Amino acid sequence: MSEKVHYEDNLFYLHTEISNIQNGLKLSIDSEFFASRIINQIFAIDAILNRHYLLLKENPYLIRRNDFLFSIQKLKTKLSKLIETVEEKKSFFSEKDTERFPELKRKMAAHLMDVQKIRKEISEKLESSSEDSSSLSSSEYELLMQSSEE
Repeated sequence: MSEKVHYEDNLFYLHTEISNIQNGLKLSIDSEFFASRIINQIFAIDAILNRHYLLLKENPYLIRRNDFLFSIQKLKTKLSKLIETVEEKKSFFSEKDTERFPELKRKMAAHLMDVQKIRKEISEKLESSSEDSSSLSSSEYELLMQSSEE
């Protein structure tokens, strides 16, 4: 993999891919042309999204990490809803495709668990950063003490 990951663009692209699939499922498209492709796209999006999440978990010092985590949280939620929609439209898919539905359901459950973990992590960081910003550092205390002595 390349040295620099372009999180913002990559996550935006995944968002558009999920939206395109959702929009496609609203149309009267022919399943013989698109059903297998849609399932394969969902699995590809899942793999890419999980890879980005793993990279963020491995790099706690990344600038804008919380922004990217928040984007991943939204994407995992959106992908879970897409998987739910696909399962509701079972008749659109062939038997070969529907054999992969249990795996999709497991992936959806894993995404929803990740969403909860990300929410917890972000809220803990927000709490700790608000506590840190409200307290004074030792250098700030020294500065205040110097100015009060004068």
